[in-house]
Amino acid sequence: MIFSGQNRRVFVKTFGAGFAGLSIFGKDIGCMQITGDKAMRTIVSEGFGRIIILSFDRGEKLREGIRDKMAELGIKNAVLVSAIGTFEKARFHRITTTKPDSENEVFTIEGPMELAAVDGIVADGEPHFHMVFQDMDRAYAAHLEDGSIICYLAEIVLAEIKNVELTRKPNEYGIGLLREK
Repeated sequence: MIFSGQNRRVFVKTFGAGFAGLSIFGKDIGCMQITGDKAMRTIVSEGFGRIIILSFDRGEKLREGIRDKMAELGIKNAVLVSAIGTFEKARFHRITTTKPDSENEVFTIEGPMELAAVDGIVADGEPHFHMVFQDMDRAYAAHLEDGSIICYLAEIVLAEIKNVELTRKPNEYGIGLLREK
């Protein structure tokens, strides 16, 4: 993050072959570019709306809690700005092949874990987060699934994406690619 004398905070994260931009306390950059299947899909919003700060307690379910709060607030689309937390149980899936037809494994890990890094968006009310977390022995990188339970706390910050309707539609291999509705 970059801070200037005008109390302006700009956040830019790079996603592999695309980017998302966000400005808080300043002008909205308001664009998202995503690389995908054979031809890049470009979705342009008019900026960002509300900033949502979620603070989870012990025993709460992370993905379900995010989904429920977004629905309660009437927010369909958002970008993840920041996340920290601990898990007592983590449920994730990851790919197991590079073949055209995707194969995944879902796994559950129980015990103390720290959330080390996370990126993602909410499209059409569904959180899609890729996380790195670690238990006492190793680190894991995978896609967050329902059933992940907070150990001590989790703090999630999301920025609402205004004036665009996002969804995921499966391509010919069954991969849900980000699209405009």
